[in-house]
Order: sequence, then structure tokens, then C-alpha cells
Amino acid sequence: MSFTPPPSTPRPDGAVRISASSRPYVVVQPIAVGAAAPVVRAPAKIAFRDGAVSQVNMPVVGRVTQVHVKTGDKVKVGDPLVTLSSPEAAAARAQSAAASAEHEAATKELARQDTMAKSGVGVDSERVSANAKLRQSEAELARAQTTAALLGGGGGPVVVLRAPIEGTVITRRATVGAVAQPGGDPLIEIGNPTALWVIAEVFERDIGQVHEGAEVEVELSTQTQPVKGKVMSIGSALTGSLRTAPVFIQLEEADGIRSGMFARAAIKAPAGQSMVLPAEAVLVKDGKTYVVYVKTGDDLFAPRAVQVGPSVDGKVQILSGLNPGDQVVVKGALLIDNAAEQLL
Repeated sequence: MSFTPPPSTPRPDGAVRISASSRPYVVVQPIAVGAAAPVVRAPAKIAFRDGAVSQVNMPVVGRVTQVHVKTGDKVKVGDPLVTLSSPEAAAARAQSAAASAEHEAATKELARQDTMAKSGVGVDSERVSANAKLRQSEAELARAQTTAALLGGGGGPVVVLRAPIEGTVITRRATVGAVAQPGGDPLIEIGNPTALWVIAEVFERDIGQVHEGAEVEVELSTQTQPVKGKVMSIGSALTGSLRTAPVFIQLEEADGIRSGMFARAAIKAPAGQSMVLPAEAVLVKDGKTYVVYVKTGDDLFAPRAVQVGPSVDGKVQILSGLNPGDQVVVKGALLIDNAAEQLL
């Protein structure tokens, strides 16, 4: 509805008297100092916590011969996931066995040289050579055993990939006959469904209101009631064109919640003794001066310059310019301001 205030006479203090027909559109509220706890609202998503997801891949080139799990299966540590055949695995195990045999021979040779030296019939150069060969065989054995250890259980060309953590199979890319190689997509991904957190993307203007330990209510489409949580940590860098920082939230309950779900987080800012007004009560003049209208008499309203703090969830914190008990216009301030401009 459009409304044109009737002509009026300007006053020295800038006050405006509105007509009786305008009065129903103006709502006045006494401002008070109270424990204001604004709420920061932000879009969020459910994700696995750090260390709660394990990606299983092939350390050498091989061909899948059997897949033991499917997406959604629950597994325990050590359960077989995928069996593969790999000539490289067979070569690595053979090299490990050869390195072990060479190390054993080098150990015996050095022991023989030590015995001969004690008997006075040894040659120093041969003992030094035997000692160097032993050190070389130790290094080669360690390298070969490390490579073989990556292959897990099995013998010859057979490689059995096993679950490194307990959890649920969330992705299965392995198919029988497919060739797997290092650096490719993980064959199996396992996630711990109980190790979830919420990542809220908080805008730059609101991040100063968020603190570790703050209480949070998380709204999910699958839940009839918000899920409670607490802020665990706050990202130190802003990301994306929207200039947001990630806020990590720990949930009290994770039943029925899955990674990848979208959510909305309501993060409670610290309560403090302050004065708060609805955002529509505060007008901006010349892009830099903030003004509210205060009732000074019957249908008489005067502008008052104020300093404001952060705006959170439709509320603006008033830092100065008002006193407790002032009758402030919380609805209809723009209508009064338009009437004041017509008097200029």
C-alpha cells in the first residue's frame, strides 16, 4: 500500500508529527538493556571427520579377480575387500626372498671373517669387504620387505586388499577383470558412520560472532527436530567468491544422519549486556550515518543518530546513541523518514 504523509511544519529538532491516519503503521517499543544472544545462521553439510574415511588402492599394477564387498556393507579391520593378480607382486615377493637369502649369506660371511681374524689367519681387506656387503644387503632387504609389506597377505601374484578401519563401504569402484594401478581412483572407500560432523559456511561479516564451544542447532530435512551440537573449531581462511569460513560442529547424536546431507546451522553468539533493535528500525543516511526515530510526544518522532554493531539474524546491536527506556520506532521508521524529507 502506498502512503503519502500530509504536509507538516518542520521543527528545530527535526521531529516529525504524523497524522492519525499514519499512526496504525507505526510500532513503538521501549529499548532495554538485556542479555542479547543473536543467532548466526549458515548453510551447512554433513561430512566425515578427519581420519574417518579410508581409501583403499592397489600399490602395484594388477587385475581384479574377486570383489568381496558391495556398497553399504559393514566391515571390520582386516576383512578382505578385493583380491587381485599381479605379476609385479610376484616379482616383489621374489625379490624380498632373494634379498633375505643374500642378507643371510652376508651375515655368515662376516661371521667367518671375524673368526679367521681372531685366529690370526684373516685378511683385513676381506673382512672390510664382507662388512660392507652385509650393510648393503641390510639396506636392500629393508627396501624389499617394505615393498612386499605393502602387498599385504597372499603369496606369489595374489594380492588381497583388506579393510584398514572399521566402518561402512561408501564407494566401490572395483569390478572383476578391471586393471588397477597406483595413483588411480580408490578401489574401495570406507567411512565410519559414527564419526560425522557438520561443516557450516559462515559469511565473513558474521564470523566474528562465532566462538568455539558455542551451542548450535542443526536443521535437517530428515529430522523433525533440530539436532544439537557445539562448535569444535573455526577455519582460519576465507574461501570462495562468497567469502565464507568453515565452522566445524560436533553433533550430540548422529542417528539417521549420513555424510553428504545438506543442513542449516543456527549458531548462538555469546550473550552480552547490550541493546538490540530489528534491522528495519535502523535507517542509513548517506551510506555512513545510522538513524533511528524516537517518540518524543504524542505522534511526535525525532531522529536520533546511533552507532551500531554487528547485524545478526535480522537484529542490529546498538552501541551508543540511545538510552534504556527510549521509545524507539521498530516498524514504520521509513514512513516517518519519508514524511520528514517532504518537509525539507
